[in-house]
Amino acid sequence: MNRNKIIQIILLSITIIISTFHILLYPIEGKVLGIAILALVLWSLYPDKHFQGSILIILLLAIVEANVDVAEFISSLFRTYGGSGFWIILSGFILAKAIEVSGLGTRIALRVATSLGYKPRNIILSIGITNLVISPLSPSTTAKAFLLLPICRGFIEVFNIKKGKSNYAAAVMLIAMATNNIASTAFLTATVPNPISADYLKNLAGIYLDWVGWFKMALPLTLISLIASYLILIRLIPPEVLKIEVYEKIELMKKEKGPLSTQEKIVAGIFLMCLILWMTERFNPFNAGIISLILSSILLIPNLGIISFSKFNQEIPWGSITLFAASMFLARAVSKYNAIEPLARSFFELVGLERLGSTLFIVGIITVSMLLHVIFTSTTVYATVILPLIISLTNLQNIQLGITALPLAFITPIAIIFPINTIPNIIYYGEGWFTDGQMLKYGLILSIICTLIVLLIGIPYWQFLGLIH
Repeated sequence: MNRNKIIQIILLSITIIISTFHILLYPIEGKVLGIAILALVLWSLYPDKHFQGSILIILLLAIVEANVDVAEFISSLFRTYGGSGFWIILSGFILAKAIEVSGLGTRIALRVATSLGYKPRNIILSIGITNLVISPLSPSTTAKAFLLLPICRGFIEVFNIKKGKSNYAAAVMLIAMATNNIASTAFLTATVPNPISADYLKNLAGIYLDWVGWFKMALPLTLISLIASYLILIRLIPPEVLKIEVYEKIELMKKEKGPLSTQEKIVAGIFLMCLILWMTERFNPFNAGIISLILSSILLIPNLGIISFSKFNQEIPWGSITLFAASMFLARAVSKYNAIEPLARSFFELVGLERLGSTLFIVGIITVSMLLHVIFTSTTVYATVILPLIISLTNLQNIQLGITALPLAFITPIAIIFPINTIPNIIYYGEGWFTDGQMLKYGLILSIICTLIVLLIGIPYWQFLGLIH
């Protein structure tokens, strides 16, 4: 047994003892806190066991009766976004698979990625733009990484570059990795943590954001952050000038797609209908999530030949879905019983945060929150645990909750410092075109810049929108 395995077992054992103590001896808020601590450690130490860990968390919440009763839970599933989130995410996974197998996603990505021409700097910029365009197509940043990865490879291999010998190649993969995370901040349905953050914002901070509300809140900052990701990258890792007369491989990739197929048209039509439902949910009397799930399920009909149900059942990311479900259950329990508040109060008093002025507190808490990404292996877990903690600390400081809750909700998907922080990071890092040092330097600088963007531009902008008073 290696050293890391021993450390994992020791940490998990200590956590189980602490959690069991809370579950058996404390009132309901203490029980929920114990489960939240167990979830944090379990999900962080064993990211490959999300399915089993999430089932355990759901069962524990049921055993301690931390969730609403069955009737209330069923009712909540059919209400507006707080209840439709799960259905939207589930339909998003079906749509993402259909977009992948039909070839529609590759077509869109390839068209956008070649729209600025074939100069190295233009290619790097176009990849960032492509990530923004494909972000609404799937709630899985992992699926979007696999969608764009072959195109990134094509842009590198066409120059006959060897690994470790090119700034351009490193920049292509780094911009793809970073903008995958950053672009996901713009759309409520672009990544699983966003609906969890929206639920906390509504229940703990009194800020309701539907699809359009989230889009208005995030898009300007997303665009600025994407521009920053490009400018910082070409400054840190300036791509060399590469000369090739004809980029035959890239042109061949485009020509092989041919005209738009019937399957692609069907997928595009259903996706657009679902997108309209998500955007207009505030004005609809019905649950947009369930309707979009019904629409996306059409793609599983055998005669259409778009997605094989048996194959989809084998490939469906049950770990991600159960993690989302468990996170929503846990978020609901934490919100209902203020379970994180005792922990926040202890930390608040221990560190002496009451001695900080409001401005210093806001700057410090948001900066530290951004850097806390380094200890997480999932932005979903980060959203579930860190957001209620920061809201509780803000409440103890007697500052308006939105002034830290909104920045944190925005920066939650931006985990770009280490490969292990998200699965897409691992995917791009595993290709071997950039080094740990390049990623660390780029990720740290970009994380700090994104924090400054939120503090200097985001907060005034949200005040203008009336989200912060």
